[in-house]
Amino acid sequence: MIGSLYSPASDHGAIPEIFGREEELAVLKSVIVPGGAALILGPKGIGKTALLSAAQRVASQAGFATGRAATTDRNDVTLARLLESLGVPLAARMGSRALERELLRWCDAHHCALFLDDADRANVGLLHTLRRVVLESSACTVAAARTGPADAPDRLRRAVFPTKEVRLGPLSPAAARSLARAAGVPPGLVKEVVRRSGRVPVAVVEMARRHRYMRYQIGGRVSWDLLLADLRLSNRL
Repeated sequence: MIGSLYSPASDHGAIPEIFGREEELAVLKSVIVPGGAALILGPKGIGKTALLSAAQRVASQAGFATGRAATTDRNDVTLARLLESLGVPLAARMGSRALERELLRWCDAHHCALFLDDADRANVGLLHTLRRVVLESSACTVAAARTGPADAPDRLRRAVFPTKEVRLGPLSPAAARSLARAAGVPPGLVKEVVRRSGRVPVAVVEMARRHRYMRYQIGGRVSWDLLLADLRLSNRL
């Protein structure tokens, strides 16, 4: 069973598996080989991080040393987090160039798989580093990026990820129902949650978690419109 991060950022209730992403996960499994690279694309809340985590679990089970980081505005911070998650001891005050050399050295000497979330924030310097890692070492790399009006996905494709691409959309109705049940939605509310969530995974899970909160109760009934508006205001959707 593949673990996931469909659970919300706070109040972590573990959802035991991903739902409805079997074909997408199969594509990612195919690139978890030396030199493999893939890009997960989709809007906010659609399950990119969950699928990235599932792929990371697959890589760990296949014997890869896995490194994981969320992209930040500072390349040195992102690279340091990748290296630290690989278990690489770092000297104090290493700059981006030194960290890049260390990542290349480590990936060349070990069986590594790198996982980068929020890759739409990656700048030219970080993309150059990732390209070098893919081309010059035996590491495989999987990144997740948000789609939108910016050209970040195109930049990522050109720079690093020309081969495999996984684009995520809403879950199927059956998968959304399974996720809702696993997240604890009462049977009588599953249909309503699936409909109002748009079958977006984060919306399903957050609706399951929050529907009992008193601030969303009006006249003894759940105000789904209020709950969903709150999710958007809190940047969850």
